[in-house]
Amino acid sequence: MIPTNLLLDLVPIFVKEHLSLLTFFSILTYVLFLVHWVLSTDWEAKFNWCSLIIGLTGLFYLHYSHVVLLLDYEPFFFAVWVILLFYHASVWKSNYSKIYQALYCSSSTAVIASLKPFDGSIFRYFIVLPKMKNAAGQWNSPPFQNAIHVLLIYLYTVLIILHVTPFLTPLDCILQHYDRGISSMTTSMNCCRYNFVMDKNFHYAHSVNDNYCSGPVRIGFVGSWSTGKTSIISALLGHNYSTAQIAPAPTTDKFICLAMGASYSDPIRSDDYEMRKNCDVMSHINDITQKQCGQSQPNVLDVADVNTEFQDFVFFDTPGYQAEYLNDCTYQTFYSQLIEKMDFLYVVWDVHHGKIDDNFATFFVNKAHGRDYEMIYNRYEENRSNMAFLNQQYGKMTKGHEILSEGYILKVHENTTGTDAAAATVFHEDILLLRSKILSVNQTVHDNRKITMKETLKKYRGDITGFDSLRRIKIGDRLIQQDLNIHSQPKRGLLRHFGVEL
Repeated sequence: MIPTNLLLDLVPIFVKEHLSLLTFFSILTYVLFLVHWVLSTDWEAKFNWCSLIIGLTGLFYLHYSHVVLLLDYEPFFFAVWVILLFYHASVWKSNYSKIYQALYCSSSTAVIASLKPFDGSIFRYFIVLPKMKNAAGQWNSPPFQNAIHVLLIYLYTVLIILHVTPFLTPLDCILQHYDRGISSMTTSMNCCRYNFVMDKNFHYAHSVNDNYCSGPVRIGFVGSWSTGKTSIISALLGHNYSTAQIAPAPTTDKFICLAMGASYSDPIRSDDYEMRKNCDVMSHINDITQKQCGQSQPNVLDVADVNTEFQDFVFFDTPGYQAEYLNDCTYQTFYSQLIEKMDFLYVVWDVHHGKIDDNFATFFVNKAHGRDYEMIYNRYEENRSNMAFLNQQYGKMTKGHEILSEGYILKVHENTTGTDAAAATVFHEDILLLRSKILSVNQTVHDNRKITMKETLKKYRGDITGFDSLRRIKIGDRLIQQDLNIHSQPKRGLLRHFGVEL
């Protein structure tokens, strides 16, 4: 007997790695061949059935759900599609030429009589010359055997088009960004192309708003209620922003987007589109909330401020997170999405307030302290700090893998301006340090955005499905290797601006 190991060695690697593909192909072939074998012994017809199976497998199995396999062997599969397209086009042309000759160039009235009903009809492209006569000696009506070739020409044309479209930028991306000019078009188009790759399979949750790739830096201030988030933002600005409410009890009941560099300090005016676009992420997050919860978050407000020091930033003030939000889909979704869309986060904690909510802590489990967020120990007191308690709470955010030291957190002392001059000076120095930290974030944010988008594409690359999956995965690969690669110069070829991705 032949050893089993030897038989396994003889099996091609492709068969071993893609057994499911071959099983699917074999079962489909067997069923269709079995049915056709009973009906006909015409081997040309059997080849057409086999070709149909190959084409349908390519469309529904490879292109729709196993695009990574298709991509690995694309030259082979593409060559098969082209050869079969050429074969069926040649056979169809030959069959139709005979019909044309019989209709318009033949003197055989008998044949012409059987074809006459198809003269001028679209059905003449689907028939072949009759080969048998009836009992009266007349030619039978021509069979529609050329229709299978028309079907297969269409099928293989679609398959080849699916291999060509990956070299074309989505039309929406071209139209949406063409008015921005050649200089800024490449950067802004990256977001649109990224969303084209991600939107369909991942329920919009991993998409980014259009202003993300080149817009201002987003800084979020989050934490439990009454920890002093609004007070810290006001201290950074040098004044309370127009809708700020500061009190011992929870006061911020809205998600506030604060855009600086305006000529006024008020909620952003409805016709001030230049300032409003800095807060477009709020609309984007509400779109996601609407899709997931069936309704949007109504407590959202865009505010403008005259501060110019932070005009390249957008601050986000948030309601203090509460356990009740877990049962409110709109609050929970909006809060989690806001945290995900920020470039950098400051988690404001107050020892007088108490614990960090367990559900709130889960938002940070997959984030890195120092890179994605920092802790602000607000209302810090030198002799009454409780780092043990803080680390106990911080452990929820890191699964206990990290410990904070006093030198590794931002400390903001109590603001005693007007009552204690020395303490007020310390508070002022704390704010100056925080201000310099925020300004330094701007240097790395755009690289971090590219890295985040690149890692998301790599993570979900193998999960992309759909008839346009080859196009989306190839555009995604170009983003990974070129446009979102911070170590290589972006492609700025002229053809790219006309939608040709080469």
